[in-house]
Amino acid sequence: MEATLKNDAALPEGDRVARLRVDEYDVLLARKGIRTVVAAAELHGIHRATLFDYRSGAASPNLTTAMRMAADLDTTVEELFELQQGGERG
Repeated sequence: MEATLKNDAALPEGDRVARLRVDEYDVLLARKGIRTVVAAAELHGIHRATLFDYRSGAASPNLTTAMRMAADLDTTVEELFELQQGGERG
């Protein structure tokens, strides 16, 4: 019997998550002429619902996706994301 995964547990104390810097992200998108989340998701090759989750802080991208997003906007991961203390998963 396989273990059941529990996705609603609190993150371990001291764990940090990457949060999209939405204000900076929107400025970089505007420089590329992108004004909608749907168009931004297409640029990055991700589903629009996933990008909505990144924007709201409900989810964080894996490293590969974060690097691709930064490269798509001609910036660095550090400029696009910030580390914050984890908390309850939504």
